[in-house]
Amino acid sequence: MPGAATAEAIVAQAPGARCLFVTTPRKAERQCLPALAAFEVAEVPSTPWRGMAQKVRLPDRLLRAAVRLLGLMMSFRPHVVVGLGGANSILPLLLARLLGVRTMVLESNAVPGQAVRLLAPLTDCVVLQWAQAEVGLSAKRTLVAGNPVRARLFASDRQTARRRLGVSPDVLTALVLGGSQGARPLNAALFGALEMLRARGVGLQVVHLTGVDHLPGALERLESGRLGRYRPIGFLDSMEDAYAAADFVVARAGGSTLAELTALGLPAILVPYPLAAGGHQQANVAVLADAGAALVIKQAELTARGLAAALATLAEDSSLRLRMAAAACRLGRPRAAFDVAAEVMALAGFEQAQQHPTPAQERQLDRFSQAA
Repeated sequence: MPGAATAEAIVAQAPGARCLFVTTPRKAERQCLPALAAFEVAEVPSTPWRGMAQKVRLPDRLLRAAVRLLGLMMSFRPHVVVGLGGANSILPLLLARLLGVRTMVLESNAVPGQAVRLLAPLTDCVVLQWAQAEVGLSAKRTLVAGNPVRARLFASDRQTARRRLGVSPDVLTALVLGGSQGARPLNAALFGALEMLRARGVGLQVVHLTGVDHLPGALERLESGRLGRYRPIGFLDSMEDAYAAADFVVARAGGSTLAELTALGLPAILVPYPLAAGGHQQANVAVLADAGAALVIKQAELTARGLAAALATLAEDSSLRLRMAAAACRLGRPRAAFDVAAEVMALAGFEQAQQHPTPAQERQLDRFSQAA
């Protein structure tokens, strides 16, 4: 959640700051926001435009959303409006520009999406995770600062995390992020791979975040007794524990996921989602693969045997894991939230407070310096 991470960093530097999150009614992340101190949450109608029926209704949806947004902006009076890069960023940023409010948009992918390309010439600053995204982008100003990650990501330790997750404290651990998009083929390959690894006697335990919808199927497979040390979890709010428990990760290649993996210096096996808009996950994964931070399996080539081979490679080669971790550290930007917050404050015309990472982040930054 780069928006929440940025807002937390702003509030940490300017305790009197107020942050208003504007979400669509279907946005799942909005459930996490009310618990965050000094944050406020407001919802606006969504504005989908796929399908003929939705296109016919689009003018009405846009008008209602614009009226709601104008009301929010007039009452909240923001100094800066920050878009998170999706299509729902377009209307708020355009309205902010019409009102003379400074704007910023975040792009977490190596290939900017259509919304960011549209907004870039109109926005005061485009914040990029990867320098590759600057190519061909017509922006007033870009800042390659990384994708903000929340401070809590650094708050756990391995022993505590494994105890909380109910797994062995001293067995090599892989974290598998099934994800909501295209989880079924990844999950199916994982089950077959774990059976093969168990038969080979590979010492590995797996924490699998299946997604709530896929948990019943995972529990059925667990009951078969053929998966070895396997811990399926439908949903986990404390992602810091999942990451802290892991020696390496199997995941899709979304921008926020890769920001977290590199900020934490975790080796990865990446399976890019082939239907992601603009093929951005393939572009994302190339950044890590070229740096030596990840092994890549294309979904068209994803099989139980291939995934088992990749898992065994990382499980049995500690020196490879160390090299990949060091490469991930070199790509990582654990201070991104502070750097983006500083830019927001500069756009707002406020004097920037000195940036102070949390003690956990300081330890992480020290470890990165040693790894690099």
